[in-house]
Amino acid sequence: MKVYFKTVGCRVNQVETESLREKFAGLGHTAASEPEEADLVVVNTCSVTEKADRDCVSFLRKTAAANPKASIAVTGCLATLEPKKILAAAPGATLFTNKEKENIPAQFCGSAPTRDFFAVTKFHGKARAFVKVQDGCNLKCAYCLVNLARNELKSKPAEAVASEIKKLIEAGFAEIVLCGTRLGIYRCERSGCTLAGLMKRLFVLDGDFRLRFSSIESEELTPELLKVLKAAGPKFCDYFHLPLQAGSDPVLKAMGRLYDTAQYKAKLEELRSIFPGAGIYADIIAGYPTETEEDFAAALKFVRDCALSGLHVFSFSGRPGTKAAALKALPQKTVAARSAALRALDAELRAAYAASLLGKKITALVLKNKDGRALALASNFVNLELPGPRRTGRLLRCLVRAARDGACLAEAV
Repeated sequence: MKVYFKTVGCRVNQVETESLREKFAGLGHTAASEPEEADLVVVNTCSVTEKADRDCVSFLRKTAAANPKASIAVTGCLATLEPKKILAAAPGATLFTNKEKENIPAQFCGSAPTRDFFAVTKFHGKARAFVKVQDGCNLKCAYCLVNLARNELKSKPAEAVASEIKKLIEAGFAEIVLCGTRLGIYRCERSGCTLAGLMKRLFVLDGDFRLRFSSIESEELTPELLKVLKAAGPKFCDYFHLPLQAGSDPVLKAMGRLYDTAQYKAKLEELRSIFPGAGIYADIIAGYPTETEEDFAAALKFVRDCALSGLHVFSFSGRPGTKAAALKALPQKTVAARSAALRALDAELRAAYAASLLGKKITALVLKNKDGRALALASNFVNLELPGPRRTGRLLRCLVRAARDGACLAEAV
């Protein structure tokens, strides 16, 4: 068969799709470049926002109309939580919940099901590799449905993680990103190994490589874990993505988050004492239903005071089945205005952080070449532009010469 893969959503979804792609290839099938030419279309859906729902449904409706002969397999969070939406858009689709996702190749190829926690040996079209080590969340955040769609807490065995990453290093990947629905609660069931213990095991692997976390809750960065990460030196990227979600205590409390602004800021200070100059980024939601003008003003001030390196801004989206869905939504104009203000602040933060790197030497991974220049990703997550071309996937030591639009111009040294 020719199989087309479509992924919407998080890094975990992306890893799972890549693993499915490998499994189909191992059974003799080829990847289609367009859904119209496929015999089978595999769609890994997201439902974290209303826009994600719309994107998934729109793609399914168009695909079903354009290629009625193709089989369609739909999985992911939207398929798990809203199967009727899927079937309304693509009536002939076969649905797989998140728990059934690994069964897709067996279902369509007649092969034995595999249970390898979505292992990968490469990463299609990417200079970096992503490895899923944990799945599931049991937090009860009022706005989030992940704990409904992925509520079974699971972790990949530590020896399997080490083996998978060793093979990726041997395949030439110099940066590997560890992913999980809630990475900080990783615990190997066989050994009891925590994330700190796992990282110790990974840092002693042979090769020229570095590891990065996709995202981790601030309260799960324990002193033990930070000590292990610091001891790794350049094998760990000086980058942290710490979900914030709101910058005022009343809104954090309404959301059901497990920290207040003082605790979050204290964690930033602890991080910076251990990793001076690290890139620290955060998710934030604009326009939560209980957010007043005073709350939002406090949030802008708090984020500025924290001197974050950048923001990932979401507009509030009430999700069915969550507590926040029952709250009266703010006017759309208000939500849009707050989103725009936060995105402007994001641009300001990224520009300031890039400017702070002038004259400094940092290590970057070459992602691709474009228009005679090399585009690279620094260990602190800043984008670099270098005189090129350069070999993709290579780690380079770079000197930052200038900053522009939140990125840096650099030269290899």
